[in-house]
Amino acid sequence: MVGMIMKSQDQHLAEAFRGPFPEGAETRRSQTTHLDLSGNLRWLVNDDGPPSRRLSPYVGPLVHALKSAGHLVSVAIPAASRSWIGKAHIIEAPLKATYVPPAAFRNDGTWDELHEVDSESESETEWPWVVITNGTPAACVQLGLFNLFTDRPPIDLVISGPNHGRNASTIYNLSSGTVGGALEAATCGKRGVAVSFGSKDEQPMDIIEAAARLAVRIVHHLMENWDERVELYNLNIPMRLDVETRPVLYTRTLPYYWSRGCLYAEVGGHGAAEAGVGVKKAMTNGITNGHAHVNGEAEKEKVTDIETLSNGVQTNGTKPTSTLRSRDFKWSAELTDMKKALQASEEGTDAHTVLNGSTSVTPLCANFWYVPGLEGPLHL
Repeated sequence: MVGMIMKSQDQHLAEAFRGPFPEGAETRRSQTTHLDLSGNLRWLVNDDGPPSRRLSPYVGPLVHALKSAGHLVSVAIPAASRSWIGKAHIIEAPLKATYVPPAAFRNDGTWDELHEVDSESESETEWPWVVITNGTPAACVQLGLFNLFTDRPPIDLVISGPNHGRNASTIYNLSSGTVGGALEAATCGKRGVAVSFGSKDEQPMDIIEAAARLAVRIVHHLMENWDERVELYNLNIPMRLDVETRPVLYTRTLPYYWSRGCLYAEVGGHGAAEAGVGVKKAMTNGITNGHAHVNGEAEKEKVTDIETLSNGVQTNGTKPTSTLRSRDFKWSAELTDMKKALQASEEGTDAHTVLNGSTSVTPLCANFWYVPGLEGPLHL
């Protein structure tokens, strides 16, 4: 599991801070000097993919807020939504990095392939975003750290998000692609901050901008006051207009386990509605630009795609004949029990904090820690 820096309740209360942040806060620091925002690079990755009003509405405003605060920002994101994928890499799928000027995005998860940069309206110093076909958040982190940005200043922080919805409790933290991106950064020796904006409902732009401004202030504060025991932070920010004046609290992760682990529903046959019901493709956006088909020149170049493999054999899009019994399932998460548990969570946890209108900052370590006391030979 993701390790957490544990603090007593008294420490939580003593270390709670309200915006604006108090100067001279007494925290254990690995960096004590004020940040030179122009020298190093803040790098952003997400799991919701390119800007999309429905699936990825928060990434553009956060990039804008970071730049407005003086940060140098590079962006590398999956070409399609990769929610619930954790820190996974899809090793059989080749990755394609496409450099997309920000103005080319259509706000529906796609972009204009023929966009031409207008030097009068688009700054020559405006770095294009890098969109990774078949990429996961962890894959984007790997490419960003070691392949894509070698001609830019060194990356000193990886920001993963903002997620379209909360990532509070162990279940979400262990499943989240947003947290997974920050975990990948930590395992590569970089500081990571996962940022989640706490609503999947469509939000007015002034609320989104307020959350983005607060996220930037928190990131800046954490970088100047980074606790040497922490490898990554998990931020959960409620979506409300007054969020910048609400408390910002250090929290602990709410422990939670599936009481009813029902994430998939059967489709077709066995009582499922057969009319108008189908299995959704894994890629929920980026269909036009973010999908590598295997045909024509791509096939000649031995480019494979995860959806063209059947029983370990490349099928080039054809459906093989089989006499074996099969059943189809689609993603249909049953979250009723989880929502009840989050609403009943204890004070001081990430879930309780964000659900009650405050911002949660959870310090974490990137490890599956062993259980002490079980040592020596195992006698069978």
